[in-house]
Amino acid sequence: MTQPRAYLRRYLWIPAIALLMSGCNGDPGKSSETAKDQPLRPARMMTLETPTGLASRRFSGRMEPAETTTLSFRVPGKIETLNADVGDEVTEGEVLGKLDQRDFRLKVNETESKLESIQATLNEARKNWERGKKLVDSDAISDARFDRLESAYEQARAKRNATREALETARSALDDTVLEAPFDGVINRRMAEPFEQVSPQRPVFSIDNIETVEVEVSIPERLMQFRDRLEDVHVYMPVLDNRRLDARVDNVRLDVSPATQAYPVRVAVDNPERELLPGMTAEVSFKASLRDTSWDDSFLVPVEAIFQKQDQPHVWVWNPDSGQVASRPVTTESLETDSVRITGEIESGEQIVVAGAQHLKEGQKVKRLEGGVVQ
Repeated sequence: MTQPRAYLRRYLWIPAIALLMSGCNGDPGKSSETAKDQPLRPARMMTLETPTGLASRRFSGRMEPAETTTLSFRVPGKIETLNADVGDEVTEGEVLGKLDQRDFRLKVNETESKLESIQATLNEARKNWERGKKLVDSDAISDARFDRLESAYEQARAKRNATREALETARSALDDTVLEAPFDGVINRRMAEPFEQVSPQRPVFSIDNIETVEVEVSIPERLMQFRDRLEDVHVYMPVLDNRRLDARVDNVRLDVSPATQAYPVRVAVDNPERELLPGMTAEVSFKASLRDTSWDDSFLVPVEAIFQKQDQPHVWVWNPDSGQVASRPVTTESLETDSVRITGEIESGEQIVVAGAQHLKEGQKVKRLEGGVVQ
C-alpha cells in the first residue's frame, strides 16, 4: 500500500513544474535563426554537484577566540600598577593591575575602629538590659525604666549591624582595587596606563579565552539542507603545515547574506596548547552523514533551469571551452523548496544555465555571468 502513495507524491506535482516551464512560447531548441546568428548572451550558471559533493566542501575563515571579556575596576581611583600588556598570556586569578589603595584602606580602618566602639556600647547596653530584666521581674524597677534599657539595647544592636555592613562594603571596595584575570587567556587590548584616573566600568583590559577557538565561515544555501547532518568537521591550518584538527559545529545562523546567499556557520576547535591564535587563517571541511543515499546520482537545481523540449524536461549544459550551450534531457524526481531534483544525461562538475533558459538556442554562444559581471 505504501508504493502507490509514494508514486502519487512523486508525480502529482509534475504538472505544476510543467506549467512553470511552459512560460516560453514554442520550443527553445528550434528556431528559424541559426545559433551563430544569435547575439552573445550573458547567462547565470551553476555547477552541478551531487549530494555527496555538496556536503563535502572546504571554506576559508579566520580564527576567533571562543570568549572575549572586557575587564574594568568596579571602583573609581588612580591606577597604581598594570602588570600585563598586549599579547601576554595570563592565568586565572593572576593580578593584572591595582588602584591606589590608600583611601580605601583608610576607610576600612576607620570603619573597623567605629565598629569596635559600637560593639563596646552594645556590650554595655546588653548587660544593662539583662540586669533590668531581672529587676523588672522582681518589681525593683518600673516597666518604663526597663523599656528605656531595652530600647537602648536594640538601637545599639541595629547600629552595630549597620556598621558591620559598612565594613563589609569598605573591604569589598578595597578588594575591587585589584584587577584579576577571570580565566586563562591572552591580553588582546590594554586601554589604560598607570597613574590614570579611572571611573568604574571603564575598560582597562580585553582578554581572550583561547582554550577553545572558533572559525566562522559562510556556506551556500544548497549546503544548508545538510545542516543537521554535519557530523564530520575538520579545520586545516596552513600556518601549521596544513595540520588537520578535529572540530565541531557550534552554531548555524539563519541570517543569510543577501549579497552572497550564504549562511554563517561557526565551528569550535579545542586549543589546550594555545597554538591557534586569533587572526590565523583556517580552512573548514564539512562532510555530511548522508543516511539517505537514494539521491546520490541526482542534482538539485532551480526550477528556472528547466525548459520543455519535445515534451520532455531539458537543461542547457554550457561548454566553457567553446562557450556554447547544448540541451540535455532530464527527469524531474521531486519538487523541493524553490528547487527541483533531477536525474538524466548530466554529470557532476558540468555547468548549466539557471536563468533565462527559454531565451537560448541549441549551440548558442553564452558568457558566464557571476554576481552581475560577465566572465
